[in-house]
Amino acid sequence: MDEDKIMNSWQRNAVITSGVVLSLAVRQVNPAQAAIVNYNLAGTIETGLLTGETFSGTFSYDNSLLTGSGFEFLDVSQVNLNFSGSTFTAVNADSNPTVDFLDGNFLGLNFSTSSFTPEFSLIPAFGSTEATFSYIGTNDSGSGPVQYVLVPEPSTVLGLIALGIGGFLVGRKRDYH
Repeated sequence: MDEDKIMNSWQRNAVITSGVVLSLAVRQVNPAQAAIVNYNLAGTIETGLLTGETFSGTFSYDNSLLTGSGFEFLDVSQVNLNFSGSTFTAVNADSNPTVDFLDGNFLGLNFSTSSFTPEFSLIPAFGSTEATFSYIGTNDSGSGPVQYVLVPEPSTVLGLIALGIGGFLVGRKRDYH
């Protein structure tokens, strides 16, 4: 009986170790290589005539230049925003969209366009203010909070899948004893 407990403990540890190793093996190991980070964003306008209107989007950036010290602004490698039935990319921005950080902490996407009515901006968090979507129309203005969701790296997802499958198999084997 003790032999079965030792074997089950060993199998469980082997599955966990295999999942971690698989996760690390799939990931790029060269620290000088670009690490592309992907985010989704979404929100609802809470003030102004467009109250209740939603916005959403995705963006990516390379975090290999991030030092984690002071204010930092990284150019986005891709941005796609949906608002008021239209899609916007970096081409529509007044200046290069950036992702802003303070001491390595993500503050948000900085994106503005004045080539659309209403003009709008995504404003990163700062101090006690939250990240905000703000618009200015002909006779109106309004805003709403922005929620950002980090999209997990494929290696993280693969590692979690491996752990889940391993745990399932160990559990099934126990049921047969």
